[in-house]
Amino acid sequence: MTLIKLTGSLHGQMLEDLARRHSFAGERVGFVLGRYGSLENSGTLVLLHRYYPIPDDQYIEDRAVGARIGRDAITWGMQAAYSGRQTREGVFHVHLHAHKGRTGMSSVDRRDTPEVVRGFHAVGREAAHGILILSLDHASGWVWLPGRDEVSASSVCVIGHPIRIFEKGAGQ
Repeated sequence: MTLIKLTGSLHGQMLEDLARRHSFAGERVGFVLGRYGSLENSGTLVLLHRYYPIPDDQYIEDRAVGARIGRDAITWGMQAAYSGRQTREGVFHVHLHAHKGRTGMSSVDRRDTPEVVRGFHAVGREAAHGILILSLDHASGWVWLPGRDEVSASSVCVIGHPIRIFEKGAGQ
């Protein structure tokens, strides 16, 4: 079992940023950094703690997808993953599906996003890296743990008032 935790204030910060309109992109992307550790019951905890919004000028116009980020954004993520080797700090790709209810990866997300995260995993193998997809009232996450090439679907817990737990679901 893998559990992703983040504070309510970090969750709110990401929702606010990811909901902003962009001049041509249909959605926004960000990176959130976190560290992992073991849980008593043989699971893994990933604690997300810092959000990095992708600047407007680092998006590439591409009508085939909701948002495509450019080389500078990917370079920032790769450098963060490389720097995180010492601190075991990983990089998570995050974006918003602007609807209410359960969310998961779209076909475009399944095709494109794992390749970006595999790049983070390749340069920062000592950390957990992953994907976090938010809806207006739900979240889904996937984690690549150190030393493993397979991905694990994760439950997401937002700590604050109220505490919200989004259980991993079938097919996520």
